[in-house]
Amino acid sequence: MLGSPMKRTNVRRFSPISSALSMALISALLLLDGLQAVEPLPDGNQLAKTIRNLIPEENVEIRATMEVIERENKRFETEVVIQVEKLGLAQWQTTYKAKRDEDVSEHWRVRREIGQLNRYEHKGRLAKRTEILSSMAGSSFYIADFGMEFLHWPSQTVLKTQRRKSRLCHVLESRNPKPAKGEYHRVVSWVDKETGGILLADIYTAEAKPIKRFAVKGLTKKNGRWQVDEMEMRDTKTRARSRLYFHLK
Repeated sequence: MLGSPMKRTNVRRFSPISSALSMALISALLLLDGLQAVEPLPDGNQLAKTIRNLIPEENVEIRATMEVIERENKRFETEVVIQVEKLGLAQWQTTYKAKRDEDVSEHWRVRREIGQLNRYEHKGRLAKRTEILSSMAGSSFYIADFGMEFLHWPSQTVLKTQRRKSRLCHVLESRNPKPAKGEYHRVVSWVDKETGGILLADIYTAEAKPIKRFAVKGLTKKNGRWQVDEMEMRDTKTRARSRLYFHLK
């Protein structure tokens, strides 16, 4: 009891080594107790699956403008029409039509189904793999970017939790196990913890620095729901910037 005299015969003496080990054990137990209070990181494959399986609630048509700003501030714009259509409880498709001078110059369709790989169609036919990695409407966006093809890779790891754009995000690293020529090797994306939307992404090939950088530029809340107004893809080599503006009602 605190304040009571202690008899010398009851005192047990510990060697310095034993005392040090005891303190180390106590410190380890305190550290483990502190770690348990931190929310564990989610499984990367499960997070990627959750994003892939975000099914649209209804059919919708969105009109947008793709603006490409090249070096020396050269600009050109292309009208883009995006149509989202539900095909069933676990199937949906997104059609992208790029128009310039009133003519449809590009026609893409991405078919999605839960548990299946994406199916890409170009002008009514099944697209080749190399085609989905080509520029859409002269921009730095690939149709594979809109299909979020990297979320189908088998290697998905959540690296950490980080705040970006004033939003708490899971940092997800996606690795391509066997990248073919011209394909991405790795994508690091910042996934909004609340909505599951990707706010930022760094895209890599074999080089140490990202070749492209994606960012959501406009994010507003309407009727209690977040919606994207503008997104950008920057080519770090050519320094071209491609911005897609959504004309939302």
